[in-house]
Amino acid sequence: MINRPRRDFLLDSGGVSALAANRDLLVAYIEVLKLRIDGALLIPIPVLTEVRSGQRRSDALVDRLIKAIGAEDDIYAPLTVEAATRAGVLRTEALSLSRHDISPTDAQVVAMAEERSRICAVTIVTGDPDDINLLVGLTRRTNIAVDVPG
Repeated sequence: MINRPRRDFLLDSGGVSALAANRDLLVAYIEVLKLRIDGALLIPIPVLTEVRSGQRRSDALVDRLIKAIGAEDDIYAPLTVEAATRAGVLRTEALSLSRHDISPTDAQVVAMAEERSRICAVTIVTGDPDDINLLVGLTRRTNIAVDVPG
């Protein structure tokens, strides 16, 4: 058995949208997980508020993504009380360094990545690298990476 490094991928709303809309990109991420990395593509539960619209067309894309990456119970990353609290602290710190608003959901995703990074490396797949990088920098965790799909 080959010993592969462990790394989970957390998808923010931009990551979900990109992979849902581009099948080739989704296949590329899945192939990386199958061949090179022991890990999972995960959707943080708070991200659902940004990617679910009640519109059949856009929700169908998200449904296809969910089906492609695994059983529904296995693909959602929960938001713990500790991560929610940490997200508030990270967001407050980031707001003092930024000239624009920082999304609470972005702060939650980064806090969840920070929490998960205690057991494995994490990559946040995002369409908003500036805010995510700012928040990740505040964690001071060296095993959290940021990736822009495409």
